[in-house]
Amino acid sequence: MANTEVASKGAQGGLFLLAGLCFLLPFVSLSCASEEAAEGMEVEVGDQTLSGLQLVTGGERRESFDPSGPRGPSDPDAEPEFEVPAEPFAVIAFASALAGLILIFVRVTRTRLLGATIAGAAGAGSLVLLAMSPTLRALGLSAVALQYGFWVTLGVFGLAAGLHLVQLGGHRRTTMERPPAPPPRPPPPSAS
Repeated sequence: MANTEVASKGAQGGLFLLAGLCFLLPFVSLSCASEEAAEGMEVEVGDQTLSGLQLVTGGERRESFDPSGPRGPSDPDAEPEFEVPAEPFAVIAFASALAGLILIFVRVTRTRLLGATIAGAAGAGSLVLLAMSPTLRALGLSAVALQYGFWVTLGVFGLAAGLHLVQLGGHRRTTMERPPAPPPRPPPPSAS
């Protein structure tokens, strides 16, 4: 029983650590102008790729197409930038990875497995909502492409939720199958 407990904690820690590390990978690619608009206005289309960590912390967005001018930016060498706010769904997903890691230290197996299942489902759900986020679409202005980092992280969260749900079901069955504890023995009669 102790070996399966250690293996379960190791798998949980590994999955949530991997999910957290995947935030260093490219998550989205933002494009400011469609290719048709760029051809008509003789502007180079500039895609910018943001990692998951940049979506969590916010950052700067390079702007290679200025919609206010008829032919793009007034100075082609200048790359104006604007702030990218932290994306709330990315923050929730990253917090879910951290919560899954912290849950390793919970001693009660059922609580740990239930928490890990919820953390995996919350991470996967928030990434799905991130993909549909209107805030993210507004940053891209015309095109937002999800990159491999996003898909790997979504898969790891889904795997973590499913694995811990199965383990939770198995744990519930084993606790129900245990025979009840024998009743306590009465103390021996005292000889007085």
